Amino acid sequence: MSSIGGWFMIGMNLIFILSSLLVIIMNHGQFAQPITGWQSFIISPNKDFQTPITIISFVVYAVFAYGGMETVGGVIDSMKHPEKDFPKGLIIGSLFTIISYVLMIFMTGFSVNYQKDIVQTGANTGNITYVVYGTLGKAFGTALNLDPQTSLMIGKIYTRAIALSGLMGMMGAFFVLLYSPVKSFIMGSDPRLWPKAATKLNKHGIPADAMWAQTVFVCLLIAVVSFGGSAATSFYRILTDMGNVAATAPYIFLIGAFPFFLKKDYPRKFRVFTNYKWTVALVVFVEIIVCTGIIFTVLQPILEHRYATAFWTGFGPIFFGLIAYIFYRTSKKKHGLTNLD
Repeated sequence: MSSIGGWFMIGMNLIFILSSLLVIIMNHGQFAQPITGWQSFIISPNKDFQTPITIISFVVYAVFAYGGMETVGGVIDSMKHPEKDFPKGLIIGSLFTIISYVLMIFMTGFSVNYQKDIVQTGANTGNITYVVYGTLGKAFGTALNLDPQTSLMIGKIYTRAIALSGLMGMMGAFFVLLYSPVKSFIMGSDPRLWPKAATKLNKHGIPADAMWAQTVFVCLLIAVVSFGGSAATSFYRILTDMGNVAATAPYIFLIGAFPFFLKKDYPRKFRVFTNYKWTVALVVFVEIIVCTGIIFTVLQPILEHRYATAFWTGFGPIFFGLIAYIFYRTSKKKHGLTNLD
């Protein structure tokens, strides 16, 4: 499912690029989002990301865009040749994501005007992709001199296509992201820390009860966002920021521990980072980026007097971390596991 979703997304990226190129050619180089100078390339039209602090806070979104690569490591044992396929997949995936992001963000301006097509339509974080593709479809039909009704229909087809593509891609991502962490946490730790039901494996070797518990929680969360009325958008923004910070914060420890891990004499079939000094320099650089992004993500809503957003963005991950810590200490004390520290 993850592979099918990946191919769907690659196909929609190609459609976006080809359609955008045709639109700009047919419009004789006329951008929907005008370029007024070099400022257009470094200053976002979005007022929420025009100050240095908000720009730096966007780093968390950028880091989160690559989130999941380390999660794939949880299913690396399913690969035939992990020593070759895994590093190759990471490199190809990183390059593809970087090129796609930069190119498609720039090409969005070929057919989409920020004020007219995004601000005035009330687009938000949840539906922005559909708005962009729908607008591109209409611009594509207009560039081909089709009647307005046909152009609108093309816009709807593009919207449905990216929605289907997103569904396939996210379903694949959900399967990996929902299963891999549970597998790593439960099957990768002392089973005595968990209730017996959580560690029970079904005939496929999967902790099914833990998966069902997680599924119920996620479904309830989605239901609250989907049917929450006027407050749903605000809640979704808080949930997105909190999720980004919560998903990014563990990288601080994972990245920082990596040089020490390399010094340990663990059995490993392959090794990607062979130059230790270069690895340490890279780790320090990435740590600075991640830490700065997280700090400013929490700081931004405080400066904008959105204290509820700031509280949940910063405290939310801490709250769940405390729950995990209390659970760990309680289980450890209950079973007398003194050798885990």
